[in-house]
Amino acid sequence: MEKWMRLFGMSLLFSVLWLNSADAKDRTVALYSINHLQSQLLPIEVGEQRVRRFLGGLSQAAGVVQRDREKYDNSIFFTTGEVLAGKLWRYFRGEPEMRALLEAGVAVNTLGKHEFDYGVGYLKTALSYNDLPIVISNIVTQDPVLLSRLRKTLILDAGSVRVGFFGLLSPRVMRTTAKPEGVSFDPDLNTIARAMVEELRKEGAELIVLLSGLYESENIALAESVAGVHVISGCGIPEKGQRDLFYVTGPDGGQTAVTWSGERAQFVGRLQVVLSGGKLDEKRTNWKLLPVGDRTSPHHKVLETATKYEQKLAQSLGRVIGRAERIIDARKKTLRNGEAPIGNFIADGIRWKVSADVALLNGGGIRSDRIYPAGDVKEQVLAELLPYGDRLCSLTLTGRDLRWALEVSASALVGAHEKDFNPDVRLHSGSFLQVSGLQVVYDLTAPPTLMKDGFVETLGSRLKSLSVLRDGEWREVRDDETYTVAVSSWMAGGGGGGKYTVLRDAPRVDVDCLDTEAFIEYFKVACRGRAALQRDGRITVTGR
Repeated sequence: MEKWMRLFGMSLLFSVLWLNSADAKDRTVALYSINHLQSQLLPIEVGEQRVRRFLGGLSQAAGVVQRDREKYDNSIFFTTGEVLAGKLWRYFRGEPEMRALLEAGVAVNTLGKHEFDYGVGYLKTALSYNDLPIVISNIVTQDPVLLSRLRKTLILDAGSVRVGFFGLLSPRVMRTTAKPEGVSFDPDLNTIARAMVEELRKEGAELIVLLSGLYESENIALAESVAGVHVISGCGIPEKGQRDLFYVTGPDGGQTAVTWSGERAQFVGRLQVVLSGGKLDEKRTNWKLLPVGDRTSPHHKVLETATKYEQKLAQSLGRVIGRAERIIDARKKTLRNGEAPIGNFIADGIRWKVSADVALLNGGGIRSDRIYPAGDVKEQVLAELLPYGDRLCSLTLTGRDLRWALEVSASALVGAHEKDFNPDVRLHSGSFLQVSGLQVVYDLTAPPTLMKDGFVETLGSRLKSLSVLRDGEWREVRDDETYTVAVSSWMAGGGGGGKYTVLRDAPRVDVDCLDTEAFIEYFKVACRGRAALQRDGRITVTGR
């Protein structure tokens, strides 16, 4: 009996030693990442005509990954949100990008701010084009389609290693875009991260990766506070001097690798993670940015898809919308400094489409910063003027609130006497309002509105007269009357921060139309294909 007990004890000891050895065994995984693809499926052309280069693009980046991952038994390819952006996203509602991701071999993705540029409806359409797992752990919504399509966590097998993923999108980042209807993001990032790590560990994840839409400072704070996150890839908004790799020590002494591989797939990030005893081994973990350049061979299936949709886009952008009777002056100095004919035209179109009393349009929302010749106006011009494709909204404002908004707008203008102009305490020039349905008179010799941390600190007194067009007549705006105001969803959210809180707090009705769609319809129907592009005196500025 004693002999059997000794044998049993030795057997048990060997079993424990074997298990400990298995737990302590090093685990190695190659992680391939693309941050902020932004619908760049084909390479970007850069440089002068004689020295042109082609960089980035998913078609080439996928080729890099396809060949490089042959070296590794355990590998995963992922993207970290902002896969969608710009013209391709707006015209095709995510179909080319989502199909190309699957063809490229991407295994998991998250959501970034640009996925919400055109509203939740656009996003749901994009998600219908593939079944690629999307992890976003702090989204708050009751939308049944989003709830069925999005996940809090995911575990994938990289060879013999179980890799857990979760995703976070910063509410601070989302303040820089239009607020999506019926969707918000929980700001308690550390609590959510701890819960996700615990859940993934229970499900057997050995390596845990956060797909991040957070600011770099938020990435660092999370890594310092939450144990068990081995890798953080991506950020919400890249900052100047964004680092491509650094390590943060967590509360348990473990290391977190924080990586960034740039935008538009100009590089693919490859992180060879070595885990020892369940923790990241910083000395043996290796990071490399794989360049995607002129000599990169493409992934042929992705290239085929990308070329097909880029050709369709080129055809669409070549369509003529109408004719401009005069030049289109879309320079910043014109749009952000007073009445601008193209500002009048776009604001008139928005007001017409929404059937509102008034329209307000931030000058910075009209882009390109160039002059276009008179003549045919193609959709390419529209795509350059209004690249964001903002949704339209109808607000209800009192006359008092309308005056407040126009008074704030005047803060962006610089008077002739302002030799000590301080932009830090004034409204940014891009927030100056172009208008429709109003006649505005500003006196720049009067005190301007002063700003602090993006909010109004002291309201100025530059607005001297404000009239609204009612029943074909100009009437002074009355404080106690209400007016319907057409704006973009960006302006309905306050114009980025707290600049226009009266707009953000006003009763709001979302309109199922983009500003670009309103532009085309107004141009073709109301204007019969001709744009006069004239000043009519709707904004008068004295004291320059």
